[in-house]
Amino acid sequence: MKTVVRTLAALAVLGALGGAAVVGIGLYNVSAQPGHFPGVSWVLHTTYRNSVRLRAPDAGDVPDLTDPAMIELGARHYDTACRTCHAAPDQARSATMVAMVPAPPHISDAVKDWEPRHMHWIVHNGIKMSGMPHWPAERSDDVWPVVAFLSAVKSGMSGVEYAELTAIPQQDGLRGYCAGCHDIRPSDHVPRLDIQNAAYLKMSMLAYRDGARQSGIMAQAVSKLPESALDEMANWFASQTPSGSGAGSLDPDLVMRGRDLAYAASGDPDVPACRACHGPEASEASPFFPSLSGQPAAYLRTQLDLWRQGTRGGGARSNLMQQAADGLSDADIAALAAFFASLPPSKRD
Repeated sequence: MKTVVRTLAALAVLGALGGAAVVGIGLYNVSAQPGHFPGVSWVLHTTYRNSVRLRAPDAGDVPDLTDPAMIELGARHYDTACRTCHAAPDQARSATMVAMVPAPPHISDAVKDWEPRHMHWIVHNGIKMSGMPHWPAERSDDVWPVVAFLSAVKSGMSGVEYAELTAIPQQDGLRGYCAGCHDIRPSDHVPRLDIQNAAYLKMSMLAYRDGARQSGIMAQAVSKLPESALDEMANWFASQTPSGSGAGSLDPDLVMRGRDLAYAASGDPDVPACRACHGPEASEASPFFPSLSGQPAAYLRTQLDLWRQGTRGGGARSNLMQQAADGLSDADIAALAAFFASLPPSKRD
């Protein structure tokens, strides 16, 4: 027995000395040129695939990924954040990307063997020991537009289709960059900016940039803007005249219930009625309270749910909004969103 113990102790000491030599002296060659030892790549890749499959969300959590506006939003984010490493449909990777260890796969190959729920986990979490970063925000719901785009690539998106989706509108300076998503078209996934004032818009951009407001898509978008452009973007969108009418396909009973909720006292003396801050005629006209009239109902539902979860921030009096949303049921949120979406788009001074 003593011999076994001594042998194990000696092996442990030798192992520690070997580890110290590798780390302290630099015996292990970290050069990417020779690559991994035989078998290491297989072990790492197999571990990666099994880890993703074990941790991916359930198939029932996957939303409808066929909405063209959702696919376009994901494509635009991919174009600025991911294309450098994974290229675009019908486009070759650069020589530098191919030389990486491990090399990031071409986008058409990267999506081949994965279901949407797997792609969501990969995009949201990133991959250790590779160049794949995690999503630059805690919330995971805004990963789905990217997954919608990746699913479209898997279904055979062409390079021409990709170019059309990611084209920058022909507008002066950086306006086209922002207008690519926020061009006043109705969309469930992107808010209208023409109904907001400049102070609120700049506050929101700074909140995304600083991480006070969570969105991987917006964090990436704002990071591409120089500081000097924030005022320009805010002022330009604020100068647009809102157009269009309220959504007409909403359930009238739901809209009326939402109106009653928006005008009703909350029951908490510290929390005013929704309309007091957000219109349509606001009695507390702070420039940092957004107008909600004419925003898409789906977008409003998402934002109210984020406030209720405590994962939305970056606004004026954020604690007040979390208090206001805390007691809302799913039905309340749906009704409030329907009411504000039914109103004609308008901005407050």
